[in-house]
Amino acid sequence: MGEFWKIRSHRKEAWDDGEMLRAINRLAPVLSKSPTDELRSLSQRLIGDVRERQPPLGEYLVESFALVREVARREVGLFPYDVQILGGLAMCRGTIAEMATGEGKTLVQSLPAYCFALAGKGVHVVTSNAYLAERDQEFSQGIFDFLGISSASLPERVPPLQKQKAYAADVTFGTGTEFGFDYLRDQLLLFSQPKTRLGENFARAVMREQPPALPLAQRGLACAIIDEADSILIDEAMTPLVIGGKNSGEGGVDDVYHAAQKVSQLLEDEADYKVDGAYRTVRLTEVGVERLRSVGVEVPWASLKRPWERYVENALRAELFMKRDTHYIVNEDKVVIVDQFTGRTRPDSTWREGLHQAVEAKEKVEVNPENETLASVSRQSFYLRYAKLCGMTGTAMESANEFATVYHLPVQAIARNKPLIAVGLPERIFVDQESRMNAIAEEIVKRHQTGQPVLVGSGTIGNSELLATLLDEKEVKHSLLNAKQDAEEAAIVARAGKKNAVTIATNMAGRGTDIPLGSGVNELGGLHVIGLEMEESRRIDRQLGGRSGRQGEPGSSQWFLSADDQVIRVYSPVAARRLAESKTDGNGEVVPGAWPTIFRKAQQKAESQHLEGRRSVMQRDKWLADTKMRLA
Repeated sequence: MGEFWKIRSHRKEAWDDGEMLRAINRLAPVLSKSPTDELRSLSQRLIGDVRERQPPLGEYLVESFALVREVARREVGLFPYDVQILGGLAMCRGTIAEMATGEGKTLVQSLPAYCFALAGKGVHVVTSNAYLAERDQEFSQGIFDFLGISSASLPERVPPLQKQKAYAADVTFGTGTEFGFDYLRDQLLLFSQPKTRLGENFARAVMREQPPALPLAQRGLACAIIDEADSILIDEAMTPLVIGGKNSGEGGVDDVYHAAQKVSQLLEDEADYKVDGAYRTVRLTEVGVERLRSVGVEVPWASLKRPWERYVENALRAELFMKRDTHYIVNEDKVVIVDQFTGRTRPDSTWREGLHQAVEAKEKVEVNPENETLASVSRQSFYLRYAKLCGMTGTAMESANEFATVYHLPVQAIARNKPLIAVGLPERIFVDQESRMNAIAEEIVKRHQTGQPVLVGSGTIGNSELLATLLDEKEVKHSLLNAKQDAEEAAIVARAGKKNAVTIATNMAGRGTDIPLGSGVNELGGLHVIGLEMEESRRIDRQLGGRSGRQGEPGSSQWFLSADDQVIRVYSPVAARRLAESKTDGNGEVVPGAWPTIFRKAQQKAESQHLEGRRSVMQRDKWLADTKMRLA
């Protein structure tokens, strides 16, 4: 196997992807003839060499990729295409690889994961939910075991000591939230230790004593590979990671929030408070502040943790902006947040600074005490702590500037393995929700009668349930996915390409799940995707449309928009009112004209507002860090 090693000596850290690909392809026929024991021996030799010398990555990329490629063929029956190799090389260079839906990103991530794991410092493969982490670990385990690399899935909600085994593996698969919280828990443990007395470290060195080991879960943040990088690094970045403790001794909490809710119902818009729909904020006017003193509601002053005005403003925000079955659900008399970008519930999360309690008071469920913040970090700051960072996703170009400026990660678009032939149909525009829903139901019935499968993406639980009710009335059998995050979700989405299937999913339910087409579906036009509304991020719309037309298959997509869509109602309210008053064809549909452009401009405004919000989260994190340093 001299050919396996002979071209390593001249390699540098910088490399040309095309040259690397050609070298990997040259090794393919050589390795395909190698017996199993010889391949294992090559990997062990490579592991030993890299861990001893710690050479530049470019020095052993060709050999490591060629090994993974051949072992993948033998263990999982898949031989990575050239474009998949290019995606893996891009990530090894520290980029976000944009690879379309259906291009086999789960296989791709095994290439850089093995390459990074050779150094022996630990690799974290970050996914958006626990099911995907377990699935990807199971998929890659045979490849890694063959090559002598250990892998593990990170358990959730267990003590740190039970996680140490997973973190000790060469490659650890888990959710970004769990990696982040484990980091914070370790930092809390380190912070709680007494400071070393003067001369203590010197005395230990003389006596050759090791300091007592702390039960830390992690062994450092060496390398992270981010799957669905736009979701984890962009969408989730609006919400910092916070570890809180129950604020014991807080009395009268129900009285405070119920009183604020009563007061809010007595105030008048414009006169007593001003609303900014784009920013979802409410501010009392001077007149409103004066009215608080005369509305006749008893205020439990002794229980206040912030100015009384803030409680009332939160009550107004809860009433005006926080919508049930859109922003949250009520499950077993508890308010549970629904992630606006994934449609999944976040049972362990709460809104901060009293907003969650204001929503609980609004829904007349038990009002829980606010959590006291013990440790927090923005997701941006957390991921920047990794020595190596890279990722992949189907949609990254729209956020290329943010990836570059915040995370120092360039975006590289990887060509499809087969040309895209799926069709994007023109938007249909309606004056109201009822007209839009009726038109979608009719479109589904028409396609369902031919047997063509249909996948509908909805931004809210309420809209998905409304459409499901209409389909029930028309006796169309369908599957409805609402705010779930488990294997059942993935299984239902995986069946969405079968003949006669009709699937309604909140937002990107089942994201990361392959949708194979059933027998005879190609001849019917492939999977048809319907966007029930325009989202506040073009990336999410593109993700939904990308569910059809994978690997050169036929498919189509179409969006149904109305004046009731949040994106135009909040970010372009004048245009929304004008659309609602437009002339129609008698069924509530208008000629598209300039309306698609108007919707897209509203979407761009929403994206700008979200970007500003993420910057604010990061700036607050930096301010807190600077403050701690000044006080230290």
